[in-house]
Amino acid sequence: MAKATKRVDDKGRKLPDGFSQRSDGRYQARFTFNGKRYTYYGKNLAELKVRVNRIQTSFHDGIYSNLENITMNQWFKKWIDIYKKDKLKPVTLYNYQSYWKWYVADTIGGMQVNRLKRIHMITFYNDLLNGEKKLAIGTVKYINNIIYCMLEQAVYNDIIHRNPVYNVLREIETPQTKEKEALTVEEQSRFFEYIDGHRFFDRYKPMFTIAFGTGLRVGELTALTWDDIDFENETINIDKTLHKTKFLTENNNRYLINTPKTKNAIRKVPMLPEVKKAFKLQKQYLDSLSIRCNIEINGYSDFVFCTQNGHPYYADLVNIEIRRIIKVQKTEEDILAKEENREPVYLKDFTPHIMRHSFASRCYEAGMDPKILQKIMGHAKINTTMDIYTHISESRTKKEMSILESVVIS
Repeated sequence: MAKATKRVDDKGRKLPDGFSQRSDGRYQARFTFNGKRYTYYGKNLAELKVRVNRIQTSFHDGIYSNLENITMNQWFKKWIDIYKKDKLKPVTLYNYQSYWKWYVADTIGGMQVNRLKRIHMITFYNDLLNGEKKLAIGTVKYINNIIYCMLEQAVYNDIIHRNPVYNVLREIETPQTKEKEALTVEEQSRFFEYIDGHRFFDRYKPMFTIAFGTGLRVGELTALTWDDIDFENETINIDKTLHKTKFLTENNNRYLINTPKTKNAIRKVPMLPEVKKAFKLQKQYLDSLSIRCNIEINGYSDFVFCTQNGHPYYADLVNIEIRRIIKVQKTEEDILAKEENREPVYLKDFTPHIMRHSFASRCYEAGMDPKILQKIMGHAKINTTMDIYTHISESRTKKEMSILESVVIS
């Protein structure tokens, strides 16, 4: 262990009372307050002086003593109230608070911030990934980002010396998850063939046609109002996203409208002929049943996609409808395959985001310039678009090689 013995540093400077320089070159500052000794370290003498002076002032003002034994739950609330409440979008704020309540509050939430160690975080994340909850790695990364940011503020406020969450996910063995791929042309066609004319699912065909034909994010899709649809110029205006929450909002309902995350997401998307036709079919469907979505959300109403009760669609509801279609098709196909004495052919399972990914795949297959696709997709960086193109190219290469193997090796 490096010892602190020098009262003069290696540059010949006389050190203040309570300061010393360790053999490893770092500076050490010690002082006592109310009978308790405190020790702080730093590589830069001037910065350590400022830091210690700030802490001592906080002690005398009674500020630091209120934070010294603060728990994770208490610090999270203070961090939200002071640093985040006025900066985050409402839906992001809701997500932060919800994830904390669901996964953190009753686990490490009761621990004191200054007693939280790296081993606690590794155990916590391993339990989330491999324990009863078995969360996806993406969810754990989201939780980690929240905890990391709030603990960075704890460092700045001198509650802790270093952030125990820094790079901690590198030390955790994450379960291998199968990457979900875009639907192929055949899989996409099979899906539409099934819902076309179906007694339950035909009404969803316009929505899925528009989703697969525009590459919109599901929140952008559900936020569309009829004012966004320009039939004359054949464009779709994208300038907002819709989300549903579990609490009543200022609109006295559970819906929120947000602006997109980046300025690139605000755009006009070209309307393909089939997409234009789908919008008109959707309007005919709503008119035929006298359905109007009159719920006002942040000044917006008359949404393109709404239930028979006049409530707007949202991401989870779109996902529920996909799950229902996949489940019913499997049941019907099992019966039909048995009657026809053949193996059943099921629809490929997919998520709302896969519709967006499938659109990008169709654009790649058509040879679209990545810069054009970036604009249509609303990507902030061309790298995001190129990553999609690279992934599609690698996936196609593997499939082509597997075909070649059967020809060359057999």
